[in-house]
Amino acid sequence: MDLFTKIMDEAATLPLIDHITFTGLGETLLDKHLFERIRYTRSKLPHIMLDIYTNGSQLTREKVDQLIESGLSVLYVSLNGVTAKQRSSIMYPHKPGYDDFDRVCSAVDYAIEKGKGRMKVVVKAIAEKEYFEVGDADEFNARWNGATIEGGNGYLHLEGNWAGATWDMRVAPQKACSRALGQIMVLRDGRVSLCCFDSEGEEILGDLNHQTIRDVFNGPKAFGVREKHWNGRRNEIELCANCSSI
Repeated sequence: MDLFTKIMDEAATLPLIDHITFTGLGETLLDKHLFERIRYTRSKLPHIMLDIYTNGSQLTREKVDQLIESGLSVLYVSLNGVTAKQRSSIMYPHKPGYDDFDRVCSAVDYAIEKGKGRMKVVVKAIAEKEYFEVGDADEFNARWNGATIEGGNGYLHLEGNWAGATWDMRVAPQKACSRALGQIMVLRDGRVSLCCFDSEGEEILGDLNHQTIRDVFNGPKAFGVREKHWNGRRNEIELCANCSSI
């Protein structure tokens, strides 16, 4: 928490920061300091977007209430299915028969109702061709978006390839990536990795234990990444050359 508050104190002095996501690359709701982190950040940056991503496995009504009271703007829940079997196959391939689908849906329904006007809830699913069948997208939208997708709670998206770690791009990407140009990813130990697709911190741009956000963002490594992306040379960065993110 000492390192976290140091980082947030500096963030509060940077007017270009308008969005903070409290999500590393594990299950966010397992963070014992999560609600404290959200409250502290909201006290320092009262007007910015604050969100988290969760797989919903740890989501309860009590935690929904705490998220709302802490000042969270958006709760993203990766349901990843329209049936219990589908969610289990995608989310728990090593736990055959495990089923938390109805419990998660119930907690999400509660969050949607309780969060009206205070915290938006977005239910996410990856339209994975191996598991999603014809009609599943319509069923997902009917469940979470009702008659209209505009203003609903559901969001279907394609699977990213985690900087080439899970599948290869058919065509080498050329377009500059918004993550590279305008975001920083702070790992749990304070190091700044290339982006959220750099799940293992293979490319470290700086360390907020010893540097400021300004130092890292304006430093030669981060500047070099942005320059290559902006000039159509992302292929010179190993993790970006075969990445689906744009």
